[in-house]
Amino acid sequence: MQSRSATRLYNLDLLRLFSAAMVLLFHYGFRMAISSEGDGVGFPELAPVAMWCDTGLLVFFAISGYVIALSAENRSAYDFAAGRVARLWPTFVTCATVTALVLLAWPVAGIPTPTVPQWLAQFIIVSRLAGQPFMDGAYWTIVYEIVFYGWVFLLLCAGWFRSGWRIAVLAWLALSAANEFFLHSGAVTKLFITEYSGFFSFGLVLYHARRRLDGRTAVLLVLSLAWGIAATFVIEPRMVADYGVVRPAWGVALMAPLACGAVALAALTPVLPIRPALAYGFGALTYPLYLLHQHIGYAVFTRFADAGNRWLVFALLVAALLFVAWLIAAFLEPPARRAIVDLAGRLKLRAGVLRGAT
Repeated sequence: MQSRSATRLYNLDLLRLFSAAMVLLFHYGFRMAISSEGDGVGFPELAPVAMWCDTGLLVFFAISGYVIALSAENRSAYDFAAGRVARLWPTFVTCATVTALVLLAWPVAGIPTPTVPQWLAQFIIVSRLAGQPFMDGAYWTIVYEIVFYGWVFLLLCAGWFRSGWRIAVLAWLALSAANEFFLHSGAVTKLFITEYSGFFSFGLVLYHARRRLDGRTAVLLVLSLAWGIAATFVIEPRMVADYGVVRPAWGVALMAPLACGAVALAALTPVLPIRPALAYGFGALTYPLYLLHQHIGYAVFTRFADAGNRWLVFALLVAALLFVAWLIAAFLEPPARRAIVDLAGRLKLRAGVLRGAT
């Protein structure tokens, strides 16, 4: 029988897929018409709605905070790290390879043609450490996820994650605000994810609040949300610089409350009337769909779409992406994940035997 906490994740699985659809709509329905990455094809009629769909990223980060708090509970740092590698790495490498092949077949103006060194660098996920660009523009968010996992790993190693999470969250939020308002350090921004820390921390605190809500936890929830709201205004000038679009302040102010509110609603309310296997299946599509959609989408629109058939291409493209995501989620990810977890278990056992022998 599944635990109550695990069952509650089914709502989050559905929300994850909805958020991925929002990001897809942001890229196809808003960015593509401005950036010309679709070779002039776009959907300007979608722009008034699509330009707000980057809110999906904020939802992703808040969900990650919640799920990682659950994943790290009662696990060693080693087991947590092994589980994260098993979850991320096989699908990432597969999707990067598919993207490289598509871009080689259908080049996109403004996107460098993939090279072997660039493809090999994707095997470490953070390809810029090897001096190579990401294979897809969406990968920067995966790097931020890995940075977050890294800090959780270090806290688990130190034994502080379970008992000191409140202090860690408070220090993180304080550092984030200090950096964005006063220090303006790019290194600190990347190392501590200061622009998006409010969303990761909101999800993490929400997980603990679901189990036991006290005054200190409630204060951290409010502080996390407050920094999320403030940070959206810190990030917003980038929207103007990149796209030349000034969004109304009232809309920007609502992005964080809507994102965090959606995650809280999904985590705290009863499970929707949907078969658990179906909800899990929808959620499993999210990661490969997110990794595949951006540059492959631009390549498809560049190669096949024009003003007359763009909606048909849009529909066929989304159907094809969902199908490939399903193939990866159903047939590649589960055995690859089991293989990595089994290997990690054997290495852990061998290390224990060697320590015992000495």
